[in-house]
Amino acid sequence: MTFLNLIANEVNKMLRKRRFQVVLLILCALIAVFSYAEKQAATAVMHQLGTSDWHARLQQEISSEANFLNSPFASSAEKAGIQATISEGQYELAHNINPYAPGAASFMKTFMDEGITLLIPMFVMVIASDMVSSEFSSGTVKMLLTRGVSRGKVLASKLVALFLLVAMLLGAAAVASYAISGLFFGYQGWDLPVLMGFHTTSTGYVDIGHVFTIPQWQYLLMTFGLGFFVCLSIASLSFMVSTLVQSTASSMGIMMAALIAGTLLSALATSWTAAKYLPVVNLQLSGYLNGSPPPISGMTFAFSVEDLTVWSIAAIVVSFVVFVRRDVMG
Repeated sequence: MTFLNLIANEVNKMLRKRRFQVVLLILCALIAVFSYAEKQAATAVMHQLGTSDWHARLQQEISSEANFLNSPFASSAEKAGIQATISEGQYELAHNINPYAPGAASFMKTFMDEGITLLIPMFVMVIASDMVSSEFSSGTVKMLLTRGVSRGKVLASKLVALFLLVAMLLGAAAVASYAISGLFFGYQGWDLPVLMGFHTTSTGYVDIGHVFTIPQWQYLLMTFGLGFFVCLSIASLSFMVSTLVQSTASSMGIMMAALIAGTLLSALATSWTAAKYLPVVNLQLSGYLNGSPPPISGMTFAFSVEDLTVWSIAAIVVSFVVFVRRDVMG
């Protein structure tokens, strides 16, 4: 059996499983809910202000953020994020850039920026956690290894198949977010300007000296590319856990706990500088594009990419070492 046949067999097995189909259905359902909620929220704000002028809405949000900036309960990281939001809003007002311009492309931008930290990685985790552990729990691993194919080749085919499935999932997310949100907002917005070049430090200082705009379609290519890299990293870590743990449920539980812990650490443990080396804290790569402050002092775009790369390579190496040496015939 050739390597390409092994890959095709693994992809077909996953596509036939209800797990992948359920993930896609949940993804589409959530996109529909988010689109409806965003539409309702925009309508409610318009009625509250008594006008559809986006300038009034943005000015109100800037005022609300400025009031919260003086709150004694806000952490330094939260204040840095608020200051970045205020500076961006003021820049948009000064240059007449509407951040609320409707359109499916605008929803895709928001969905990817917000979803890449937890939601989309969780879908990737659900798929990846089943790749190897299911072979052990069902007992099919013995049959798989009696076909005259080396263990390394079998595991490599599963890893490549997983990366292909991640690409399918992210592509489905892009298509579904555009098609479904377009029913609520219309299918325009590809050429809207997106601000780039903001730089916010963890102390709250915002540098606007190098701000520029790019068309939204270009920003979407960048953010989906970074999202794909993040998803590959999560897939590699989940693949390792799936290899180490012979139970799919345990594998999913471990990765889910790690993803939730990463979200909490980014929000609550900003003073623990060693946390920046954890992969789950470095998932918000698109935040570097729009100038959001790093969750922990000392983090940069290059640092986060390098950290995720090192963890991914280490996870893949551990997966192969353990799978090749494990006794599965006993």
